[in-house]
Amino acid sequence: MELTMKRPFAHTCIALALLGVSTSSVYAVTPSVNEPAGINLGGTSFYDGFAGPPGLSHLMYLKYDSAQSFLGAKGRQNPALDDPKLSVTTLLNQFSYYSPQSIGMGAHLGWSLIVPIVSLDGNFGPAGAQLKDNGTGLGDVVAGPQLQFDPVVDAHGRPVYVQRFAMDVIVPTGKYDEHKDFNPGSHFYSINPYWAATLMPAPRWEVSWRLHYLYNFRNDKPASSAPLDYRGLAVDDTQAGQAAWANFTASYEVLPKVSVGLNGYYFKQISDDQINGHRLEDSRERVLGLGPGLFWKISDGQGFWFNVYHESAVENRAKNEFSVQVRFAHAL
Repeated sequence: MELTMKRPFAHTCIALALLGVSTSSVYAVTPSVNEPAGINLGGTSFYDGFAGPPGLSHLMYLKYDSAQSFLGAKGRQNPALDDPKLSVTTLLNQFSYYSPQSIGMGAHLGWSLIVPIVSLDGNFGPAGAQLKDNGTGLGDVVAGPQLQFDPVVDAHGRPVYVQRFAMDVIVPTGKYDEHKDFNPGSHFYSINPYWAATLMPAPRWEVSWRLHYLYNFRNDKPASSAPLDYRGLAVDDTQAGQAAWANFTASYEVLPKVSVGLNGYYFKQISDDQINGHRLEDSRERVLGLGPGLFWKISDGQGFWFNVYHESAVENRAKNEFSVQVRFAHAL
């Protein structure tokens, strides 16, 4: 029997971003503008285009990220930091639904709701800036409608292609303190549409992708443990630039219902950040994450994923030396 599984989600694991520290002033810093916490970098992987049987499903994710490098433009280490370390543990609960009734052309209407809990733990060497984390709390909720399509099958009834379109909104519900440098929440809205698809070119082989676009609205309370200054003026608001990225996988079924392969993501900011409406040069984020992964189809209504990532080609954000995630999905 070919794979059917519960719909993967728009992952809301916190985006570890570089908080810039200016050495030109003892009392004030120029803010660094960060992409939102609730974006899906590698959270979804193998067989991403599938959604399983119609109805309600629950997905649980547990992810651990460990960053020891905070990189600026062109991948240079921030000289204001001494031996920085930031670990993030994220527990996500997602509820998704799509209707058994088709609206035509094999398309089914549905929705998704993701609620994250985020735990931050930052440590910084005595010779550098002492950044502050905001502990453990609710992250930004992600919700939105989706359009799930029935699989395209070949002459033998084997699924060869399946896809989904979604329009997610990241809602600033997360714990946030404007006097802390790292927060579970982002304190601004974002719109994050995506297209997820799976291609099965031959029996036991699978290739999946999820293409994202991100638009961020303004943050009227930028966070920093030090006073903020921009060109000698108070910082009233910031706005993270637009971004696009892809999650991608390729796997092979090595045992019945067990597939192993490569999972990855490539994120690139496509417009500059802004402070008080002014463009911030050399502010665009970039990161490539790659690693091995596994998928186990436990049953038609249950699936298990295991993913590991190491990041490279990093600019203007923290570099995760190691990320590991487990994910479990089941029908309700």
